[in-house]
Amino acid sequence: MKKILVTLTLLVTLSFAAQAQLINFGFRGGAGMGVHVDDIATNRPILAANLGGFISFGFTNSESIIGQNLMLQTGLNLIRRGSKFEEVLDNVMSIREGAYRAYYAQLPILVTYRQELPIREPGHFGFVSVGPAVNYGLFGFADDRKISRGYPQSDWNYKIENDPVFDHLNRLDVSFLLGVGYEWQDLSVMLQLDYGFLSVKNEIDVLKTDQESQSYHTSDVLVVPQGNNFALLLTVGYQFPIR
Repeated sequence: MKKILVTLTLLVTLSFAAQAQLINFGFRGGAGMGVHVDDIATNRPILAANLGGFISFGFTNSESIIGQNLMLQTGLNLIRRGSKFEEVLDNVMSIREGAYRAYYAQLPILVTYRQELPIREPGHFGFVSVGPAVNYGLFGFADDRKISRGYPQSDWNYKIENDPVFDHLNRLDVSFLLGVGYEWQDLSVMLQLDYGFLSVKNEIDVLKTDQESQSYHTSDVLVVPQGNNFALLLTVGYQFPIR
């Protein structure tokens, strides 16, 4: 799956780049909600963030109006992802809770379609951006603690803070990005969705059902997949047109 995604990304990039001309570069940053979805643990969001630079390539020589409104955009971002979690352990006698806060370097490859808005004053555009991104984990922190209900001082409780997050999570992720935005002159605002295709952990959570505990068989085991990175962000960008 990884090889297919990388191959498709390269093919699309090369086919666009062969006809594209550099039109602008700029910076973009913003914040929003980040969480691990599709996980067994009860998850609560953390503050997600994006900060980085971009370059855009246009197709001003295209003979079609659609082609003239298309752009290919790439760049490099520092992003913050992660999640808070809570699990019930030991037949509801204990709780395991904590948070992952991970920082990645992100390389996006986006196809953007711009359309001038039908209002009296010119220069107002709406746009949609879509494409993949490769994310590589740089650093981060994990908090993990176990609390026994009714026995908060028990020896079997534990608390770990500021543990290196990539001792627990995979460094590589491949994301799907989708953004909708508004552009006026050299300023832009975008609402962006970021979903990671790859599981954040290699391990699996295994829950033994009541049926298993009664029958003493190992076949009744619920295997639950690990979560994926998900973020919803509001970002602001400023571009420097190439004259």
